[in-house]
Amino acid sequence: MAYSKNGNQITFSEDNSIDFEYPIEEIFEVDGILVVTLKIPNNVRDRRNVFAFSRTGDFLWQIKDVPLYHNGDFCPFIGALVNKQNEFVLFNWCDTAVIIDPQTGNVIRTYQTK
Repeated sequence: MAYSKNGNQITFSEDNSIDFEYPIEEIFEVDGILVVTLKIPNNVRDRRNVFAFSRTGDFLWQIKDVPLYHNGDFCPFIGALVNKQNEFVLFNWCDTAVIIDPQTGNVIRTYQTK
């Protein structure tokens, strides 16, 4: 099943869409899960800007408040990748990489990026 994004909305089907408070930055497909990162405005302090859904639009999880290596004022997650070990890694502005289980959102481990 296909999905589409437009601004702060992701649409899974004609009668199934979700509106977020902030625009969608990116959508990652990992192991059949759609992981959505939101673009947080500079004047907002929100470190829980990652959500996951099934391909049919069922809400699965929202990232927990993860301890950071650097306690900056603006630390939303800004990117992600699947590393060579096939792990899903989220990155933020505050020197912290977070490896998560895309099925559950559980943090597997963190490491410092700088």
